[in-house]
Amino acid sequence: MMRFPDYIRKHAFHTPEKRATHFEGRSFTWAEFSTRIHKMGKAMIDLGVIPGDRVATLGNNSHWLVEMYYVPCAIGALSVPLNYRLSEQEMVDVIADCTPNVLVVDRHHAARAAILQARCPSIRHLIYADWDTPTVEMPEGTQFYEQLIAESDPVADEAFDDIATGGDETMIIFYTSGTTGVPKGVMLSHTNLTMNATGSGHLYGYRTDDILLLSGPLFHLGTGSRVYTAVAYGTTMVVQSRFEVEETMRMIEAQRITTMTLVPTMLSMIMNHPDFDKFDFSSIRVLTYGAAPMPLPLMERAIAAIPGVTFCQGYGMTETSPVLSVLIPADHVPGNPMISKLSSVGKPILYCDLRIMDESERPLPPGQPGEIMVRGPQVMNGYWNRPEDTRQALRGGFYHTGDAGYLDEDGYLFLSGRTKEMIISGGENVYPIETENCLCKHPAVAQAAVLGMPHEKWGEAVHAVVAFHSGKSATPEELITHCREWIAHYKAPRGITIWDGPLPLSPTNKIDKTKLKTEILKGCEA
Repeated sequence: MMRFPDYIRKHAFHTPEKRATHFEGRSFTWAEFSTRIHKMGKAMIDLGVIPGDRVATLGNNSHWLVEMYYVPCAIGALSVPLNYRLSEQEMVDVIADCTPNVLVVDRHHAARAAILQARCPSIRHLIYADWDTPTVEMPEGTQFYEQLIAESDPVADEAFDDIATGGDETMIIFYTSGTTGVPKGVMLSHTNLTMNATGSGHLYGYRTDDILLLSGPLFHLGTGSRVYTAVAYGTTMVVQSRFEVEETMRMIEAQRITTMTLVPTMLSMIMNHPDFDKFDFSSIRVLTYGAAPMPLPLMERAIAAIPGVTFCQGYGMTETSPVLSVLIPADHVPGNPMISKLSSVGKPILYCDLRIMDESERPLPPGQPGEIMVRGPQVMNGYWNRPEDTRQALRGGFYHTGDAGYLDEDGYLFLSGRTKEMIISGGENVYPIETENCLCKHPAVAQAAVLGMPHEKWGEAVHAVVAFHSGKSATPEELITHCREWIAHYKAPRGITIWDGPLPLSPTNKIDKTKLKTEILKGCEA
């Protein structure tokens, strides 16, 4: 049984001097990476962490967050990356659900971590992860990550073999929202993430000598899955605190980045930067993308501007670790026989049993759209503390994705809609019900409908239509501010339309979002 800490030990043995991580000018070799994980594991055991406990992390990307993907599972605990873009209340709700007893935090979120510890009784230990001591006052008893490692005695490779998780046991929980508007913890195992890393990496064309840039947020599996691929392949991870277009271009040149994962918005920002031509991108070999469709003109510009680059698309979701299908680099080459498939999301990966089903869950023939359902070793263990949600999602032995699509006669998967009404804005998934629920908390709002409107930069923008209670009102600015106090900023509306009278209803007495969107788009054209 191969466990992810075993991959790290393997690289520490065979390539001890090869760089594992590089962050803010400092590098750790695979031997050092392995030593740090073992020492931090020992420190957490000394703090009282036992198998089955949850260890949460809150921070921008860093080598500490990369390490915390592996430290908990090495000692039988579960890692929980927190989305720092959530509001304070949303974070409290997530912590209340998974009850971690340790919270690891960086300099960017130290003040918020102190508040969370005060509000969340499960957090017994706060660990500050940085090169130096914090510039803000931390609660009494705060531990310091680097000090814990420095003071930990050497630990043998096999020290935790009897308690480490492995195989089908859950190693990490990623929180994702859904149609109910309540975040759910997706439980992923070593098997799930090993299958994803080894099943998709070769299709992308990854190599052991790659230098991978991690610039997307590590609380998302979109970027987080690459951490597992890198450890499986033994590649070097260059970590960027967060995506900043000019700094990203500088890092690509300075670190000779060969591959990175991005959403189309990120690539557009790079290509449109006034200093784009001043940087050397010749090291880039493969750009993988997902979360949103890649506009063909943008791809063609990149291929022309970065000689030698190939594109590869992955489609999937957190519940499937995440990749279900891949549009391989060869499919992106201009003039190839499958160039007409560029609007697809590729073919299902080898171990994925993907089927298109009708409303009665009967398989549909090629070309006929229905719900995408999958099974295989990449499908999650379930939702943390939510047996009924798990049963519904996995009924009949298949994971019900909620996405609509069809398979063509060549086996390529085409998406034809999102049955969950999800909005994708700049690569972030926004479920309308979360924003609608938040708007309806405002005393003036009687009804709210949230739509995804076309946006040149973000792909889609969150737009709300609201109707007020009789005799009450609020400005769009007040409503947007209200939302940003309760939910993550990217979920808050960028624009609001005030509707005169009750919102229109469909024949089934649901708010008619199609009519609302048509009316708003008419107004935009006018």
